[in-house]
Amino acid sequence: MTAQSDVHSSAVRNAQLLRKLNVFTLCVALVVWVSLLGIAVFARVSPLAVFSSCIMLAEVLVFQIVRTLVDHLDLIRNRE
Repeated sequence: MTAQSDVHSSAVRNAQLLRKLNVFTLCVALVVWVSLLGIAVFARVSPLAVFSSCIMLAEVLVFQIVRTLVDHLDLIRNRE
């Protein structure tokens, strides 16, 4: 039983760490995106704005996938 509770505790800690890392990554991506948009507007380079927006959309998608995955793993872990 203790080995299973150790695995459970480790899984909970890892899930919490993954949530924090996911939010931190999104914040960094937002800062980079706003910076690139600022450069694109200031330098009047519209392809840079389009490119950075596409990358930001991909980051939001990854953020949502990770958040959903961690939530589903929590549901499975709490069911057992």
